[in-house]
Amino acid sequence: MGNLLKAMILMLVLGYLQLARAQDYATYKTPQDWVIAKNYFATYVLMQDTSILPNIIAADKALHDLLKKRELRYKMSEGCKELSCFLAAFKWTSEEIESLTKTVVKHLENDKALATLFHNKLLPSHAYGISAGKKIGDYAAKAIRQDLHAMNYVIDVYAGAAKPNYPKIDSISFNIADPRYLSLLRDVRQDVLTDTRAPEQVWNMTLLTAVRLLEINERWDAAQLEPLISQENKAAYEAIAKTDFDRYPYSLLLTLGAGPEIYNQPISPGGMLRSRMAARSYFDGLAPFIVVSGGRVHPYKTPYIEALEMKKYLMDVLLVPEEAILIDPHARHTTTNLRNTARIMLNYGFPKDKFAIVNSSIAHIDAVERMEQRCIHELGYVPYVLGKRISPVIIEFKPTQEALTIDPDEPLDP
Repeated sequence: MGNLLKAMILMLVLGYLQLARAQDYATYKTPQDWVIAKNYFATYVLMQDTSILPNIIAADKALHDLLKKRELRYKMSEGCKELSCFLAAFKWTSEEIESLTKTVVKHLENDKALATLFHNKLLPSHAYGISAGKKIGDYAAKAIRQDLHAMNYVIDVYAGAAKPNYPKIDSISFNIADPRYLSLLRDVRQDVLTDTRAPEQVWNMTLLTAVRLLEINERWDAAQLEPLISQENKAAYEAIAKTDFDRYPYSLLLTLGAGPEIYNQPISPGGMLRSRMAARSYFDGLAPFIVVSGGRVHPYKTPYIEALEMKKYLMDVLLVPEEAILIDPHARHTTTNLRNTARIMLNYGFPKDKFAIVNSSIAHIDAVERMEQRCIHELGYVPYVLGKRISPVIIEFKPTQEALTIDPDEPLDP
């Protein structure tokens, strides 16, 4: 088969894949939609069908009664005089989580609309791990249970000041000892009550509380710059379908960032040097695309998104064309630099059988070579397969499908 014909077939296939992927995001209208869908995808899927939950609740007296008691507990928080009272009202109880999980699984057996929804949306997403060969009931149970516990986690951290995984960069924004803080929680409560009047909306009380808390903590990072494929990544996203990857040794080059330590510094010296490494490899023809990865991380509450600043540097200083640059503006750690780039490769139509490469400092690539156990500890899986180290500062990798799995205790970049 000639190279021209191969390129034309590749363009058609990738174009179809890109269209299908773009349609997945068609319902994400607001930043709140992105925060919910990325963190609690099964719950988001249920929210999109306006008939399924009302029908289930109407037909299930035990579920109806559970939600009425849950609503009463939330409303009774008007009289709360201490933080623990608000936390108890805001969160699901362990018994409620198990009851709701069992209810969803039970209705899957005889509710055709619910089963179809989950078969068409939940299983193909792989958002709760690899779904191939899994029973829909088992997969749905894992998804619902994870969502409800993850909502509680956000409330513990961003209302209760529990320590997140990385307290120096992800902690609560408020002093919970300030007497005015309880007034703020009352305002959160009132806002949620306004949006949860119908029985099916009560199902989302804890969800909306978690989302409001992320918002007032200025922690809607999961939504920042979305949708990437029609904004910051549009030029490169469209160029992928036109690229003959056979002309390049590697499909893309991931450049790891180095977050600034000085507030109001847009890009660190390390970020500049690593961007230069990436530009050199790009102009040498190693890969047709560069991914720069890094969120709004260092220092605490910085206004700058690391990947965006590196993109600007690549374009303005190093003259790399925009259509060659993809950004991941969400990653907060080296583990998620690779995981999020793996997601880009899986979702944007990159060739599955071709290695990509990652570049950084020697010490950073040393750490990448030893990072499998850290990934398992923090993510629960390894989102990549490493290949050869082709230089002191560059190593090969391929994505694994596990990279699509949601990380429930990292709500800023799940």
